[in-house]
Amino acid sequence: MVALTMSSFDYPIGPIFIIVGIVVMFYLWTQYRQKMELIKKGESLIKIDSLEQMKTNHLSKGIIAITLSLGILSGYFLEGYTSLNSWVAYSTMLLLFFGIGALVFYGLIKNQ
Repeated sequence: MVALTMSSFDYPIGPIFIIVGIVVMFYLWTQYRQKMELIKKGESLIKIDSLEQMKTNHLSKGIIAITLSLGILSGYFLEGYTSLNSWVAYSTMLLLFFGIGALVFYGLIKNQ
């Protein structure tokens, strides 16, 4: 009885990789040309609105990270100095400090 096996030549993997590579290179080259045209015209690659959005995005992440770390620290102290379960101590403190961080961020953005 003859066993049916497929060799690596039965599938056109090489030409598929070549076609995908050509498409990716064409896309990257087009993006590069568009950016060079913008630079020649003297226009900015980043819009002013997106810069402000990036600043507020990083501010919100920083405030939330700081308040969550304070929540973990206070959960550690709450677990150690009270008879609360560790899950209850950490989860309540994380939620509490996440809420405080969100309110602080809202207050900062509202005043701007």
